[in-house]
Amino acid sequence: MKKPIVSLAAVAALLLTIPVCVRAQHSHSQGMAADSGMQMDTRTVLVEDVQVSFTIMANEEHRKMLKEMQMKDDVEPGTTHNITVVLKDQNTQKEIIDAAVSMKVIDPKGKDEIKTLKYEAMMKSYDAYFSMPENGQYQILVLFRYGDQKKTAGIYYEMQ
Repeated sequence: MKKPIVSLAAVAALLLTIPVCVRAQHSHSQGMAADSGMQMDTRTVLVEDVQVSFTIMANEEHRKMLKEMQMKDDVEPGTTHNITVVLKDQNTQKEIIDAAVSMKVIDPKGKDEIKTLKYEAMMKSYDAYFSMPENGQYQILVLFRYGDQKKTAGIYYEMQ
């Protein structure tokens, strides 16, 4: 019986088509920040040795948070949500602050929006604004590079 020969490119293409969310090892969710009363949803996944925390917040709530923290209100027009990502080395528990991070949000109809996340030094996080106007399941994928490493992570997010 002949064994099929599979090229590295074919395996890489297959991995890119499988939702990254499936490869997440740990996930949890919290509906509200306990001390602030802000409505947000935070989920953390573990990718190899990096904890990737996603925080999704409606722009109205994000504006309140920025005001409370006396930070510049820079909400991008035409968007509905802010998505923030915190990268943390699982071994040292230190935030990864020198990564290049990009995000793809896929809406319930399959349309995607891709952006490069900007680093916010005060928060030790990366963020961008996205348009998530309709109910349904969104897929949120992130690609980050730091040092010589390149990793991906993702979650599903249900808008109601």
